[in-house]
Amino acid sequence: MTIVPMDYLHHLVRRPARPGRLSRRFAGRLRTSTTKLTLILLSVLLLCGSIAAFSLRASLLAANANLNSSCGWYTVRSGDTLTNIASQYHTTISVLAHANGIHNINLIFVNQRLCLPHSLVHQSGGAGILPNGVVRWYDYQDLDWSNRSQVHTLLYRVATDHRLPPRLLLAIAWQESGWTQHVIAWDGGIGVMQLMPYTAQGINSGIGQQLSPYQLSDNLNLGATYLEWLWNDFHGDLPRVISAYNEGGWSVQHRGIFNWNYVNNVLALMKRLS
Repeated sequence: MTIVPMDYLHHLVRRPARPGRLSRRFAGRLRTSTTKLTLILLSVLLLCGSIAAFSLRASLLAANANLNSSCGWYTVRSGDTLTNIASQYHTTISVLAHANGIHNINLIFVNQRLCLPHSLVHQSGGAGILPNGVVRWYDYQDLDWSNRSQVHTLLYRVATDHRLPPRLLLAIAWQESGWTQHVIAWDGGIGVMQLMPYTAQGINSGIGQQLSPYQLSDNLNLGATYLEWLWNDFHGDLPRVISAYNEGGWSVQHRGIFNWNYVNNVLALMKRLS
């Protein structure tokens, strides 16, 4: 046991306080309290932010669910403008801008997904195509009739819309059908562009539409869309683009060109047709 002398205790009792030490202690405690308070406030703010973010996410998911149920979708590609897209779907720029919340009609982005109200998506479809997007085979009763002058005029318009050389589209269309819509080949190829039902379904799936190859305008747009994809994939290499339209892009990529008669015929037609 340690015995402390009374005079030492007396000295401690009467020892004056040191202001500097007390100030430092007070400041340290104040800093500690301030830090704790700051951490509490940050925790509260983070909690409120999380709640707000969750609510916003739920609202957006609900909105997207409603939007998905009333929209078809178009993915913007390089060179697209709202004007071209509106023309393709026989609507106006203002309708597309309103449906997608676009404030600057001159500003859209590659790979941006645009909502197409179902009234636009389905207005061209119906004939020869089921609600689930399946294209009927050999549906003669829904096959459009046309004349060559009408097809010629529409081919130029569609080529412009899809940024394709008009002579290329004219030549392939002539090679395939002689610019005749009211024809179905023995293998199931439909109309001017001789689209197989499963090819039309694949194109529709890619662009978020339900265009019917049995209808003239839809047939040309489906064929031009496919040709545009091939044009971009093969960087405008005409023989490969032409070959791929006939035998398929995968085949040309992996096996090369085996249908030179078809390719040379189309190249010759490009020089003659205008």
